[in-house]
Amino acid sequence: MTATSVTGRGLGSAVPNNKGSEHASMGVEKLIGPRVVAADSVTLDGSGDATVVLPLLSGVVGDYIVTATDSDTSGATAVTASMAFSATATTLTFKGTAANLIVWSIVKKGLAI
Repeated sequence: MTATSVTGRGLGSAVPNNKGSEHASMGVEKLIGPRVVAADSVTLDGSGDATVVLPLLSGVVGDYIVTATDSDTSGATAVTASMAFSATATTLTFKGTAANLIVWSIVKKGLAI
């Protein structure tokens, strides 16, 4: 973007009344397309299991995609992830190789057009 005014007036200026209403802000809660809801890492136990409990997400399980990846770059192994809703919580269940560190994310589905 180029400024068309160096005097602080006109089309390229940053005068506060030239920016639009302060009530017209666009927060992430108004994002229409896919968005990351949560992301973190977890270490699998000696049996290769881990559980993460989060606050209950809105909607239904089908509104979200959960992904998990083994973070070992030299010899990554397969990891499974599932998500379930109860009355008060969202539970993620992971299965993979014992003691491996995995990274996970939950993405809300949507179209980014």
